[in-house]
Amino acid sequence: MAGKWALPCVAALLLAISLPFQYLVRREVVVGIPAGEAHSHAHGEEEHAHAGTEPEQDHAGDEDGHRHRHTEEEGHLASEVPLGTNLIPNYGFEVGTREYVPGWLRIFSPQGAVSYREEGEAYEGFSCAAVYAGDAPAQAAGWITMVSELPLDHDVVVEGYVRTELVQGGAYLAAVYEYVEDGQKRAEFAFSPGVAGSSGWTPQAVRLYIPPQATGVYVQAVVFGQGRAWFDNLTLVVEEKASP
Repeated sequence: MAGKWALPCVAALLLAISLPFQYLVRREVVVGIPAGEAHSHAHGEEEHAHAGTEPEQDHAGDEDGHRHRHTEEEGHLASEVPLGTNLIPNYGFEVGTREYVPGWLRIFSPQGAVSYREEGEAYEGFSCAAVYAGDAPAQAAGWITMVSELPLDHDVVVEGYVRTELVQGGAYLAAVYEYVEDGQKRAEFAFSPGVAGSSGWTPQAVRLYIPPQATGVYVQAVVFGQGRAWFDNLTLVVEEKASP
């Protein structure tokens, strides 16, 4: 399913490895998210932005209080980025604690969903990422990381495995790039097909072209719905852009 829509909203995505706040006001859903849920996603992030002005909730966006500046020098241009190599260091969530995973941030959920690192439930290795939304359906609760390299004018392919015990909705992987338009920071999203219901470890993949004007690239593992989901072996590789 494809579609593009715009809505002014701010997501307080304070990355332990990147910039303090990202202003995300446009979305492109390539596959997987029904239009109604995508609309809820935007409202959820708008609510997140308002909540982020409160010190306690801002801390929830970055549980460990890390604050790092993003500079032009942090991103490497496409000519320097190796093709076909995974660019997410802690892709299996093997390093970290239940609350803190180096290289990743938990996305704050106004609906009360909890994102955590779980041991003993992994697709491969020892640990994986998990999201629990038991009290109410979540709107984009989960995990986010920023890719340090900037593969301009290339495709990125995000892959991983997802397991679910959901009573409604689905769990998705997303590739995201950020850019500036009319003085505002905006973002384009592409979602994997998604996994719903009760499912064993299921491969997911999504491809997204990164244009020359992009200023940041991100990977998300998110839940739109109610129940529990697990994510593991999340990778991002750069490829030559596909022919139109």
